[in-house]
Amino acid sequence: MTERADEGRRVARNVASFGAFAMSPLLLLLMIRALGPGGYGRWWWTFVVLEAAAILGMLAGDLYVRREVSRLARRVGTEAEMAAVVGGSLAVLLVTGLSVGGLLLMLAPTLASVQGDSELRTFLLVFAFLPVLWNLAALLTAALQSRDVLGSTAVLRGLVHPLLQAGVLFFCWQTRQPTTVVLLALLGASIAAAGSLVVLYAMHFSLRQTLAATLRPRVRPALAYGTALLLPIALFTLSGKIDLYVLAAYVDPVEVGVYAACLQLAAGLPNTRALLDPVIQTQVGALAAAEPGALAESLRRLTRVCAFVLAPGFVLLIAIGMPVLGFLVGGPVATAAQPLVLLSVGQLVGSMAVASWVVPMLMPGRLLAVIAFVTLAVKGLLLIVLVPPFGATGAAIAAAAGTVVATQGQALFGARRAGYRPYGGNLLALLAITIGVAAGGRLLFALIEPRLDAWLAVAAVGTSCLLVLGMLFLATLEPDERRTLRQKLGLEAAG
Repeated sequence: MTERADEGRRVARNVASFGAFAMSPLLLLLMIRALGPGGYGRWWWTFVVLEAAAILGMLAGDLYVRREVSRLARRVGTEAEMAAVVGGSLAVLLVTGLSVGGLLLMLAPTLASVQGDSELRTFLLVFAFLPVLWNLAALLTAALQSRDVLGSTAVLRGLVHPLLQAGVLFFCWQTRQPTTVVLLALLGASIAAAGSLVVLYAMHFSLRQTLAATLRPRVRPALAYGTALLLPIALFTLSGKIDLYVLAAYVDPVEVGVYAACLQLAAGLPNTRALLDPVIQTQVGALAAAEPGALAESLRRLTRVCAFVLAPGFVLLIAIGMPVLGFLVGGPVATAAQPLVLLSVGQLVGSMAVASWVVPMLMPGRLLAVIAFVTLAVKGLLLIVLVPPFGATGAAIAAAAGTVVATQGQALFGARRAGYRPYGGNLLALLAITIGVAAGGRLLFALIEPRLDAWLAVAAVGTSCLLVLGMLFLATLEPDERRTLRQKLGLEAAG
């Protein structure tokens, strides 16, 4: 039994971070109400630009910190080395992030002009340096989680920060604030969120040593790691949300906003998988060199945990996602039915790729670049062919295909490096049950919704699906899982 074979406990300690994803529908609702449907579409277009800036500006510093801090945390007396790792990565982040932010300031008028929407300029100008705040928060979070500071980090990221953003949006909506005020208020919330993580970081690391390392950084290791990932990051960034760019060329901002809402709902699956990501990344960093056999067993267990964690969300998305989406966007969304299903399936398959983290953390460079290039080629070709005739449905097909190619491509090579088969028969049985219950729930909703109040039908179908899923999953538990469950329920003594 390795000291790192406690994945379930650590995933449970991270569960509060799920609050951010559980609250995403509320934040979507408040964003639409505060900015209006057209403003929400512009926000999503801007977000795509900002997300690209954040990825490029980070230069994979968060992954480097996760790998190195998790390795160092296994030894005593390495606090100064950990601070040097974080400080060096922070120095790289500030230089690259501020440079990208300055470039956004210069390009804001041009980007708005190319898109044919002058109001985008305000969004881009206000948020030009927001990626730096996102990256600062991500870097500090990586350091904290790699040292198993999971509970308090999860509470901040999953509860405090989303509630702060929700409060800001609710106030702006109720007081009918103009768009610029709403954007500035959101920027202020991001500043406060990053500041709270600095305080938490100072409680577990030496802030003095970290600042000293930032001013006199050892940047070569972080730069070497980030440079090896630069081309793959650029390709993945280009392919990541290119569907929104292409779709925006054929439909108006309101339709882009509806498609973006589908993306956000479907993103609940990878966001749920994020409960496991800090544990997966820490396992890879801590065990890859010292205990490779333990890493393979850990990833196998985590893949099965992932199936249990993702199943309820996927079932609810397929069964009752449409009425929820209609409520959130404030009107009928019949044209979003196919995109939502396609995006959800793509995200389910992509989110199962637990071993995908092995590639960027241990195998940065040519292999990852090839996977990224193939992803971009597949998604780009499908967008060109499918979006003009099919609109959002074509964009969803391309997005789902790109997600599967990117994530499963990495997972297959990562599992080979770790020395195990990622998808056995027991796992496929869980996926078959999940898809079957989801399809049955969608059919049941179509049958009973005309006979019941819409929300009563949503509650009845959602509850029924989860009960059936739970009973079927209980029947597939392995002996050690049954024993653990009985212990948790107090039906059997531990040990």
